[in-house]
Amino acid sequence: MKRLWRGIPSIIRWLLVTMLLLIIVGGAAYAYKALTATVEVTVEECLSFIGPSDFQVSLYPGEIITVQVIIDNASSVDIEVDLVAFTDPDPGTKGLSINYPGKITVPALGLETVNIGISASKSAVPGTYTVSIDFDR
Repeated sequence: MKRLWRGIPSIIRWLLVTMLLLIIVGGAAYAYKALTATVEVTVEECLSFIGPSDFQVSLYPGEIITVQVIIDNASSVDIEVDLVAFTDPDPGTKGLSINYPGKITVPALGLETVNIGISASKSAVPGTYTVSIDFDR
């Protein structure tokens, strides 16, 4: 057998040894799937309003009012929220302005109060406006 082995060219011996090692290592590393665990994950919204989030208010030219919304965070981590206001119809030069923070951080398992100021200049055009504040995570 030794003579037969040595009679094989060295490159072929090297290939045979390499293939044998790959078969041995590959066979030892290969495992079959015995069990599978499956987890269904649902990501839920952690932010919610405490109390009202819809208001009807009236003001006269020159007046300022403030409404408050309270945000609850059910998550175990602080959540940063960007606030963006939209007014319909766009008040533009009509004298209505909205004052609100651009960004808030709602603490983990806590509450954050957001004050939204609405003011009408002395030249505000009378009418009904819808102000919406988006809370973007």
